Amino acid sequence: MSTATIPVGAAGPTGDAPSLPGACESEILACLDAIDRLNPVLNAILAVARGTALDRARMLDRERAVGDWPGLLDGVPVTIKDCFELAGETTSYGSVRFAAEGRRDAAVVRRLKASGAVIIGRNNLSEFCLGSTNQNEHHGSCRNPWNTAHVPGGSSGGSASAVAAGLCRISIGTDTGGSIRIPASLCGVVGLRPSVGRVSNAGVIACSVDFDTVGPLAYSVSDVARAFAAIAGYDPDDPNSVDVPLGNVLPTLRDGIAGLRIGLPRNFYFDGLQPAVAERLREAVAVLERAGATLVDITVEDAEVAQARTGFSLLVADMAQYHLDKIETAPEGIGPEVLRRLKLGLPVSGVDYAGSRRWLAGWKLRFRALFERVDLIVTPTTPIVAPAIADTADMIEATRAVSRFTYGFGALGLPAMTVPCGFGAGGLPVGMQIVGRWFDEPSVLRAGAAFQAATDHHRQRPHFA
Repeated sequence: MSTATIPVGAAGPTGDAPSLPGACESEILACLDAIDRLNPVLNAILAVARGTALDRARMLDRERAVGDWPGLLDGVPVTIKDCFELAGETTSYGSVRFAAEGRRDAAVVRRLKASGAVIIGRNNLSEFCLGSTNQNEHHGSCRNPWNTAHVPGGSSGGSASAVAAGLCRISIGTDTGGSIRIPASLCGVVGLRPSVGRVSNAGVIACSVDFDTVGPLAYSVSDVARAFAAIAGYDPDDPNSVDVPLGNVLPTLRDGIAGLRIGLPRNFYFDGLQPAVAERLREAVAVLERAGATLVDITVEDAEVAQARTGFSLLVADMAQYHLDKIETAPEGIGPEVLRRLKLGLPVSGVDYAGSRRWLAGWKLRFRALFERVDLIVTPTTPIVAPAIADTADMIEATRAVSRFTYGFGALGLPAMTVPCGFGAGGLPVGMQIVGRWFDEPSVLRAGAAFQAATDHHRQRPHFA
C-alpha cells in the first residue's frame, strides 16, 4: 500500500484556496492520528495506507457533495487482517519468509471497496492465523489496549486491538475456531463469525476449509451488521460458498427479541469460569430476559469432548496438510511455537480423521434437534479475561484455555457473535457469545442489538486510547 502523505487542506481540483476536510476525510485523519500515537505500543497494524486512504476519502467526500451515495460503508475507515490477498501488495500472512505479492484483491476486499469503505491498513495476526494470543515471532506481539501487558487474543488480535483503540471503526478478520470471537471478547468489542459458506474465503489463507469464515469486528452491533451486509453473499469462485438467501438484515436489526427462545447450557459452558465472568454473564442473560426473550435450560451433549475431537484432530491435520511443503522444505522459516503446533497434525491417521468427521456429523444432528427447542444459544465467549503476555509462553495451552467455548461452534459451522457485557478481573473486558442456527445471522444480530440498546458496555473505551 502507498505510504505517500498528502497535506491536510491541499488545494482543490481548481487550484483555489485550501478547503476544510470533508466528513470522510476528517474521520480518516482522526484514525491516522490515532495510529501514529498508539500503534507503536499496540503493534496492531503492520502497514498503513496513508496516501491511498486520504485520496479515497477525498474522492468519496466529493461524490457525496454532488449527491452520489458511494455505498453501505460510505467513507468508513476499515482495516483488514493481513491474510487477505491484495492486488500488487505484499501480504505477510503473519510470516516473513512466506509473505507473497497478491495477484488480485480477495473477494471480501473487492466487496469492501465496492461498498465505499476506506481501507487504511493491515492488521497484525498470529502466524498463518494459528494461535489465540497474537504473539508473533516475526512481527512482534500485539497488545491489548485495556492493559498492554495482556494479550489481545488471536488470531485476529490486531483487528480487535485496532478497533478497541480507535485506530479504525471496523476491521475484518477470520475465524476458524474462535479467531474473531476470542480477540473481540478479550478487547471488549463485537465480533461476528458468520455461518461457513456465507462470506467468501476466496483470496484468504486457509486453515480448515470446513471451519474457516470471514467476519467483521466493531464496537457496535449496527456497524458489524452493516459490514456483514456488505461482504456477505454467494461467490462462485469459492468452492465452499453456499447460495443461501440472506435478505436485508438491516431493517430488522431493531425489531427486538420478544418471544425468542434462548438456550442456556447447564453443562460445560458455565463451568470453570472466573467469578467475575460468571457474574457478568448472569447479568447479561437477565438483560436479554427483560428484553422479552424466553430462557430455556438446555444440555449440550458431548460439549466437553468437542474441542478434542474437532480442534485438536481435524483442525491440526487440516493445517498440517495445507502447510506441508513449508514443514518439509523450510521449517526454519516458521516460528518454533507455530511449527510445533503444525507438527501435531502430522501423526493424525486417515482412520482417526475419518472417525472425527463421523463424530462431528452426529454432533451436528444433535444440534439440529436442539435448535428445534431454541432459537439461539448464549454462553460466555471465553472462560477468562485476557491473560498476561507473560503467562502465555505455551501457545497450545493458552489456546486451549481461551477457546474452550468457541471451537465447537466453529466446527459446526454455526453463526456466532461475541458482544461486550462488562468487565472482570483487572478491569479487563468480558464477552457474551450468541449462537444461532445455520445461516440465521439476522437473529444473532437482533439479539446483540437488543442487548446493546439496554446496556452501555460497548460505549466504554480503554484509558490507553
